[in-house]
Amino acid sequence: WAETYDVAEVKFFRHMAREAPRDTFHLKCLQICAGSLVGTGFSSDALKTVVMHLLNTIPLSSWRRREFLMRLQDIMWYLRSCLEEKRLDHFFFGNENVPEDIVLPPAFHAADPINLFHHLLQDPAAHAKALRDFEEVQDRLTRLV
Repeated sequence: WAETYDVAEVKFFRHMAREAPRDTFHLKCLQICAGSLVGTGFSSDALKTVVMHLLNTIPLSSWRRREFLMRLQDIMWYLRSCLEEKRLDHFFFGNENVPEDIVLPPAFHAADPINLFHHLLQDPAAHAKALRDFEEVQDRLTRLV
C-alpha cells in the first residue's frame, strides 16, 4: 500500500500543479508549515494530509499570494480541529473526492477512511502532547509571518 500511496500523492500534487493558476502558493504554505513542525511530535505526512484535504475543498484560485495568510490560518484551523476530534482521515482511503485522473486500486475507494490520529483516541497523554505541540507550531508560524 505504501508504494501505491506514494505514487498517488505525487500524482495528486502534479494534478494540482496542472490545474492551479501560476501564482498559487499551496506548496509554499506546505513548506512553511512543515518547517515549523521540526522538533515537535507532528509528522510532515500529517501536515501533507491536511493540505491535501484543503486543496481538494478550497478552490485553487484561492491559494494565491494575496490569500497566503488566510490559507496558513486554514491549515492551522483544520489541524487544530482534527486534533480536537482526534481524527485525521487518510486522504486516499475511502475518499470519494480524489481527482478522477488519479487511478487507485478499488480497495482504496471501498475502504473505510483510516484515522491517522487513532492513537490520540487511545492515549490521553499523547493527545495532550499533540495539543501542546500544536501551540508551539502555531507560535512559530505567528513569529515567522
